[in-house]
Amino acid sequence: MTTDVMETNMRNIFKTIKQMSYLKSFYTEGRLHIYSVLLFVSTFLWMALPFNSGPDMNIQKWVGAIQMIWPDRQKPSPDEILFIDVSKSRYLVPLDDDLIENEVITNRQYLTELFTLLAENHNQVKYVLCDVNFDMPTPDDFLLVESVSGLKEKFLTIDTYAKDELRKNLLDLRSATASIYMQRNIVYKIPYMGIYGDKLVPFQMYSDLDKVEFRKNFLFTWFSGKGLAFNNQIPQYTLRSYDFTDGNYVKIGLGELVSIWRLSPELFETFIINRYLLIGDYENDIHSTYLNKQPGTLILFNAYLHLHHDRHILSVWYLIILYIFLHWIVWLQKDKKKRHLIFKLKIKFFEPFEMPVNILSVSLLLMFFSYFSSLVFNVNISIFHLITIFSFIDFFKFIWKKRIRTKRVR
Repeated sequence: MTTDVMETNMRNIFKTIKQMSYLKSFYTEGRLHIYSVLLFVSTFLWMALPFNSGPDMNIQKWVGAIQMIWPDRQKPSPDEILFIDVSKSRYLVPLDDDLIENEVITNRQYLTELFTLLAENHNQVKYVLCDVNFDMPTPDDFLLVESVSGLKEKFLTIDTYAKDELRKNLLDLRSATASIYMQRNIVYKIPYMGIYGDKLVPFQMYSDLDKVEFRKNFLFTWFSGKGLAFNNQIPQYTLRSYDFTDGNYVKIGLGELVSIWRLSPELFETFIINRYLLIGDYENDIHSTYLNKQPGTLILFNAYLHLHHDRHILSVWYLIILYIFLHWIVWLQKDKKKRHLIFKLKIKFFEPFEMPVNILSVSLLLMFFSYFSSLVFNVNISIFHLITIFSFIDFFKFIWKKRIRTKRVR
């Protein structure tokens, strides 16, 4: 391509951009900025709510599926994690004096032995997430509490919501809330704080391991030294259940681990030291996410990893791009005109391509931005509430015009 042709093409591009009514409206029509700011705020409000719309849920599933195609560079290595499965480590606890009724619970003697062995090895682990519900007393509780005491901020167990209240674990162990709002029995958004001012497990781990300070209001959360974030996160599931069955990550039964450790204490350095210990029920505590089914323990830990890698933080560039996108959508919606694309394809037998502005085309643009947000900025966002807003505005305009026409006839 010659220099003259390149200069001609560049002049044509700049001429086209200069003539664009959108750029002109961006600097001259203040009313569009008012509408854009309202949509910008509405997006933060929507992300602060615990539920998603149907299109948001479907798009998020496909976004997550595309992310699975290539490896995640921030995925923890197999030698950083050990999943300790308690599904087959159970015993019976009598519920009455006649020993007729019993409850099956996680074997607390095994847990006590595990934590005692950790203490004897100077608690050289990164963190212990004990996703076990200690909701009833047993004779073994005193020794269990004693064995956990040395772990201090390296240990966390769970509390739950039941009958519209927060139920703390009966052993008074260090804990955070594991109950998460589910829509259609599927986990989507995960908040930082619970409805009673309690911290959820992922955020408590983030506070313990990353030492963050934050300020939260009804619109957003500010993390000191990091930046702005939505009040809910839609985490990426970098660790998946098949990683522990068909992959290189280690999953071992609680009873099996304790038995092996008794015989070969030197295995501590191989399987335990400097690892995250995830203690949970791999077989029965299964929940659906927007991507696939996962053990509850992995859902909580993936949400922590999302925070640990600052994927909840909204960069300045992301906020600018989000605002420009919303402003562009508002400009397209104004008067519902057809807008010519900047670059026209001059293909023989074809007219210049035009984009009609309607609910379908706006939905496609929102879909595109959802993919762009997740794949480029690692920010999973719900923005299909805008369809509801635009539909309501169109309906209101329709009713208002009908009223005016009726008034004129009279």
